[in-house]
Amino acid sequence: MIINRLRAVAREFISPPPCLTVFCAVFFASLISMPAAAQDTQATQTSTIQTQDIVSRPIPERASGLAPGKIVRWSRKDAILAALEKNIDIELERERVRMTQYSLIATQGFYDPMTTSTILYNRASSPNAQRFSGTDATAISNQSLTYNFGASKYLERGGGLVTANFNNNRSVSNTSNLSTLYSPSLTFRLTQPMFKGFGIDETRYQIKVAKKTLDLNDAQFRAMVIQIISQVEQAYWTLSLAIRNEKVQRESVAVAETLLNNTKRQVEVGTLAPIEVVSAATSLESRRVSVFQAINSVGQAENALKNLTAGGQNDELWSSVIEPIDPFEIKATSIPVEDAIKLAQENRPEIRQQNLNKEINKIGIDFFRNQAKPQIDLIANYSTNGLGGTPAVTTGTLPTCSNPVLRVPGDQSSGLVCNNLVVGRDAAGNFIPTVSTVPFDPAVPFTQTSQITNQFIGGYGTALSNLFKNEFRSWSVGVAFSLPLRNRTAKANLGKALETERQLDLQMRQTMQNIEVDVRNAVQAVETAKMRIDAAQAAERYARLQLEGEEKKFQAGLQSTFFVLDRQNQLSVAQLSTLQAQADYNIAISNLQRVIATTLSSNSIELKQDTPVTIK
Repeated sequence: MIINRLRAVAREFISPPPCLTVFCAVFFASLISMPAAAQDTQATQTSTIQTQDIVSRPIPERASGLAPGKIVRWSRKDAILAALEKNIDIELERERVRMTQYSLIATQGFYDPMTTSTILYNRASSPNAQRFSGTDATAISNQSLTYNFGASKYLERGGGLVTANFNNNRSVSNTSNLSTLYSPSLTFRLTQPMFKGFGIDETRYQIKVAKKTLDLNDAQFRAMVIQIISQVEQAYWTLSLAIRNEKVQRESVAVAETLLNNTKRQVEVGTLAPIEVVSAATSLESRRVSVFQAINSVGQAENALKNLTAGGQNDELWSSVIEPIDPFEIKATSIPVEDAIKLAQENRPEIRQQNLNKEINKIGIDFFRNQAKPQIDLIANYSTNGLGGTPAVTTGTLPTCSNPVLRVPGDQSSGLVCNNLVVGRDAAGNFIPTVSTVPFDPAVPFTQTSQITNQFIGGYGTALSNLFKNEFRSWSVGVAFSLPLRNRTAKANLGKALETERQLDLQMRQTMQNIEVDVRNAVQAVETAKMRIDAAQAAERYARLQLEGEEKKFQAGLQSTFFVLDRQNQLSVAQLSTLQAQADYNIAISNLQRVIATTLSSNSIELKQDTPVTIK
């Protein structure tokens, strides 16, 4: 080949000068001797390099931890829906919302009505040594049965406490005019704060905070969902890039294999030295290393996406191959920075969270300002009583008189008699005293019934009737004061709440500033990613043209394998640069949607309110 070129060049020199003719003769002679030297060198290299032993080896497919033939083909929307359904972080956030709902219900339970009941039987006997005990028995006996019922309820509107008690007592005693006594009573009591605790108290403060916290958790849940969707999209495009990278690396290996085979054929025909085969084989193995690295990157990117979309360690997704089916979208997306900032300020969950924190702190300010007031409570009582029972009946024996005398004075055998003075009237109407003598009896039986008003004679029904007639009622109205002299605790808590309000204002300004920075960076990232795509595609196109030129030179025997391999590497780098730019553009779009909080609407996702928890 070289000799033919030199001969062609030599023919172009027509009628050369004598000196030039001598120089050309010497130069051409030295060139004619070069093929022989090259053949000697080739023979020497052939003896040390066995080109037939240099062959390409197959590259296995990724199979670690994967079930054969188990492929999940996902679009980007499929991956997002899988994350919304099974992502553990989203489930944890849902549980936190439910926990807040239970906390709210538990706090509201303070205003549930409370009922009480007491049933008690008592029996007592005590020695009787009192003069006016009502009985001459040696012991006072009492038996009672108490059955009381009550109800109370705190009023959420005014903070007052209403109680109602229905008390009943049935007693049997040997000292009462009623042998069986029923005494029911009905009592109502109202305690109403007038200053401290009127508009807000500890319980109502906690309820208001719990309601705002529930709204805050909803905003945090929305922010969490947006974050997870953005992460899923980035993981999806990262996996798609990794798969395409592996494909490019495998294509690069295939090109290197083709070059190796072509080089071996040229060595066999003697147009190239055997060392060129070694150069091609070295490049091939280097590219095989790149394929293995790409396979590892695919596995890591796939695991990152599975971690966001799997429902747990036993999910079948772990043993499946995820195959993204969406191509890289290069749609022109342009939004003015001012419009993007406005959207972010309207939609970002962080701003709503800051506003809710300010509302929660405002509730605290109202509460602590109320706690600094004096405690003045209005107290009102009203009660009505009833009574009923069976009159006591007393039976026994009494002597005929307390001072009996002998019928015949001095004669003990005449017996005892009672002389009773009886005053009568004669015909003229004058009082005439006479003495009536009756025999003395030391044990004359008698029966005595207690004198009770007919209104109270009866049983338990009579007592209830007297109760609801509302004739025996009592009531009272008063005011209770409690005034701390300094009340430093409430004033210090109020001061802290006011300072927190100023702190939240500063945090809101900081949040708004950070959002503006995020939006500006996201818009700029989208614009520069689009320009990177254009530049990378142009670089890939030129790299392909350079490779085609080097391959033509190599096929014509005018170039070594080194330059062909170098152009192949440059083309692979250019292809990867194009893919990286396309992936970064899609990731930048996803990030822009996140920072302006349009991720849900852009993906046609509507977060439905979960069914509120209930207590049966």
